Amino acid sequence: MKPPAHAAISLAIGGVLWAATKSPYSAVAALATGVLVDLDHLLEYYRWFVKEDHSRVVYFLHSYELVVPALLAGYLSGWDPLILGVSMAFIGHLLTDQIANPVQPFAYFFTYRALKRFKRNDIVDIAWPDLERDFLGSSMARKALRVLNPNLKTPEARESQQRPPT
Repeated sequence: MKPPAHAAISLAIGGVLWAATKSPYSAVAALATGVLVDLDHLLEYYRWFVKEDHSRVVYFLHSYELVVPALLAGYLSGWDPLILGVSMAFIGHLLTDQIANPVQPFAYFFTYRALKRFKRNDIVDIAWPDLERDFLGSSMARKALRVLNPNLKTPEARESQQRPPT
């Protein structure tokens, strides 16, 4: 799922929490958490597009195992609106990713990914060329990655180089 979709869902979660708790902090925490969980993708993007090794996925924050500590933190804090916003947006992020992304059913369990040795082909149900094309379809992503890897080529650029001249 893309960041704008996560932002929209997190805003909705935050709105419900703000209405329920009367605290704007729950909404701010929900929005920030719902989007920032994706920071763990940076490790994969670095490995995939800078090191050019697209064989693994780790996504250490995308883990249902973290739901228990999130809920426990909420409970121990007396359901503090800020902690509640973080917890609910985190859970919302995982659930929407689980529904929207082409992955194996247990892919959002860190333990499952570890048992699969983080092999992308055993976890993600999308071929590398399609995943690469989807990610590099964003001009912002291409520009950011070209700073780290000036030799980065889009799939289309590689295909045009491989075609014989007519």
